[in-house]
Amino acid sequence: MLYKIAALGFVLIYFGLLIGCRSYLLYRRTGINPLRPAVQAGARGLNERILGLATLVLPVVALNYAFLEDNYRYLAPIPYLEGALYKNAGLALSAIGLLWTFVAQLQMKDSWRIGIEPTSKTPLITGGLYRYSRNPIYLGLIGAFLGFFLLAPNALSLCFLAIMYSSIALKVRFEEEFLRQTHGTQFLQYASQVRRW
Repeated sequence: MLYKIAALGFVLIYFGLLIGCRSYLLYRRTGINPLRPAVQAGARGLNERILGLATLVLPVVALNYAFLEDNYRYLAPIPYLEGALYKNAGLALSAIGLLWTFVAQLQMKDSWRIGIEPTSKTPLITGGLYRYSRNPIYLGLIGAFLGFFLLAPNALSLCFLAIMYSSIALKVRFEEEFLRQTHGTQFLQYASQVRRW
């Protein structure tokens, strides 16, 4: 029961706190709506759409896992990962990943966005968690998504994890190229001193 509650809590924290609350706070302070993505074409736009659609898997898995056991078996559970050791690891990774992500978002202050907004130049954030990783938000999310997979290990959540990891890795490259173009040598110097992950 604890793990089912944790899976539901994960979805509520991810969509409610990391996306909803954080977006509202930014909008209230700056008037910028980070949920309104810039229209992007090509690979960058396709990747943003894939990320957006893939996140819809989270509530599907969590709701089936928590409330619809008959339906959950159609998601092809992975029995090897059903033990308490894996579930507890998933619980810990989820909690640490979500907290890490939230702290990294707060440290970005008003520079935080969902996606690339080419029309606004924000300061380059290099303090806090950004002293150790150029992308601590994405690092936290990958850890949290791995934790979610271990909480509800099935074929769909495994596909979700693989898609999110691949799409986030690609998104990081797009964002870092944008930062290089925007901040020039300041970003290059930062990138030479701090690892990507």
